[in-house]
Amino acid sequence: MSLIFNRNDLPTHLFSVPELDFSGDLFVDRLSGLWFRLGAVTLKPQPNDRGVEDLIQRQSMLLPPEGFAELYDRLESVGDVIRDLGKPDSFLRHDGDRKEYAYTPYHRFEISSTPVTCEPLVFIRTLNSVEELFINPDLELFFELEEKTNDLWWDAIRGVEVLRRSTIENLQTVEVRVNYLKRYLQQRQLSLMVGHYRHLHLLDPASDAIEAYLKEDVEFGSKDQGSKAIVQNWGLQPEFLGKGQFLSRRLHLWYEIKPPAIDIDDPWAEEPPFDPYEFTLPTSNGPVAPGRFSRYRYGEGGEFKGSSCDFMDRVYFNQEVLSKYEGSSGCKVSDEGSVSCRDYWSLWRSTSRIGNELLSTAIGDFAEGVPLLEWPHWKQYAVDPPCVVTREVIAQEKTIPNAVNALVDELESLNTMFQNFANTVNVELLSPLWCGSVESPAGRQLKWVYPTTADDDEFLKRVTFLSTFVIDGLTPKSLRRVVRAWGEDLHRDLQNQSLGSRKLLERVSLIAVLIENLQPNNSEISELVRLVEGQPLDTVDTELECELREAYCKTRKMLASLAFLYDLRTHGGIAHAPDSRKVETVASKLGLSTKNWHRTDYLNLLKIVTDSVSKTYDQFSAAVRTF
Repeated sequence: MSLIFNRNDLPTHLFSVPELDFSGDLFVDRLSGLWFRLGAVTLKPQPNDRGVEDLIQRQSMLLPPEGFAELYDRLESVGDVIRDLGKPDSFLRHDGDRKEYAYTPYHRFEISSTPVTCEPLVFIRTLNSVEELFINPDLELFFELEEKTNDLWWDAIRGVEVLRRSTIENLQTVEVRVNYLKRYLQQRQLSLMVGHYRHLHLLDPASDAIEAYLKEDVEFGSKDQGSKAIVQNWGLQPEFLGKGQFLSRRLHLWYEIKPPAIDIDDPWAEEPPFDPYEFTLPTSNGPVAPGRFSRYRYGEGGEFKGSSCDFMDRVYFNQEVLSKYEGSSGCKVSDEGSVSCRDYWSLWRSTSRIGNELLSTAIGDFAEGVPLLEWPHWKQYAVDPPCVVTREVIAQEKTIPNAVNALVDELESLNTMFQNFANTVNVELLSPLWCGSVESPAGRQLKWVYPTTADDDEFLKRVTFLSTFVIDGLTPKSLRRVVRAWGEDLHRDLQNQSLGSRKLLERVSLIAVLIENLQPNNSEISELVRLVEGQPLDTVDTELECELREAYCKTRKMLASLAFLYDLRTHGGIAHAPDSRKVETVASKLGLSTKNWHRTDYLNLLKIVTDSVSKTYDQFSAAVRTF
């Protein structure tokens, strides 16, 4: 896009006073960068630390592509031309004795004394004496944007913010992503016209500023340029409203942005940000252009770069390609590595994980399933096809989703066995032992790709999620109902405080161990638990003392992983102040590395916790059989 104006085309006296310089408004690209400012309004003008009062009012509207040229001669003061922009109105037209009633909605604005009708896009609305920027809802509806907050709209399909209204200090603005604005103008086949007003008041100016200031109004621009500016230099103004004397300069700037041409044969096609003929992915046949298999309509006579291959030939990516979609609203990554984004697109037919390092799919499925705009992202993670030996080695590692699913399966089996355990003492459970869900935030994030470059914080974060997932998923009410079947106060510790879910599971598991090993009467259970957990064992028979110590140690060892999860969550520093010494202690007790954790440590921990749950299941099962 061209500059609105070139500096060399304007008189130099406009820049002689730095505090009154409009260079930042005039000498910029019409449409560049990531964001374009559709509207702006200064909420309450106040002098800055340089003694300059700065007021901005920018509004934008849509008009026919040739409309700017027709309006050019009528574009004077911004405030006069579009004073009523966006205001619905009803009125009577008089033609001699004939009267005609007319109504203009907010989305139609007729510029006085011209045949041109505009459609306001972003305009200033005054409500209860407060000015704010209003956004034409057509912009939101066209892109099917979701409103994340009152001032932020995003494209959930692509996972990017598109439209935002923000207030920084004293200036409220509305901005839209440039590529979305281009797309919108192209589809509407309308030009965007910006009406930009700004005034600068230099309070109590120094004598050199007064001398450098030239009191002369300037107008420049042309229809062909698609821009027009009027700079009003009003000179030194007398004291007004207690401001003292000030130098004033006002800018009335108009410029247009024409819509990109539209392909009448395929008007809804989006141009990719790369050349599909040059874009290749590595395959066993060499680099191949997936565009060969895409439904995208290419130009005539183009030649794809690289080799050719079969539709089902495999392409490989580092699994970290999935990280972009794991946390994106509207996107879903399945356990086997398939990706879907609502009804917009999906890659699933031939997609699979290879261990925790690679993702594989057919190049044809990639071309048909992944939209062109996403291809550059996947290109960053594309890797050469692995040899058979490498593939087999990588595949030997259990995938993280499968490891999490194995844990969930054991927890659900434990629920069933705990129900059987409760039935043996005629306790009715109102809810299962474990009520967690793999679809919970913690459950989903446990399955996320574990980056190979992750530091210790990633492991600590996963342990925190795992602790939340397992321990916080335990139901204290169900545990208390069962443990109280053997003693009214067995759900309390020696200080008469109610036990939490983890400690309750330890106690009921201890009861299961005692039932299997000692086969006591129900009336003896409470006393045996108190002997194990609180009273000196030298008061009992030596043989019984050994059995009780063995039962206690077995229970502690069986549930050691839950104690680890709790302790590491407490001392790891994710939610509490970190204590590295305690972290190393609890990690070493479980046989894990004390620092420099990697994905293998995380998988090892998942296995340890799964085995712990499995052993607890076996213990309840043994107790039920003993009954």
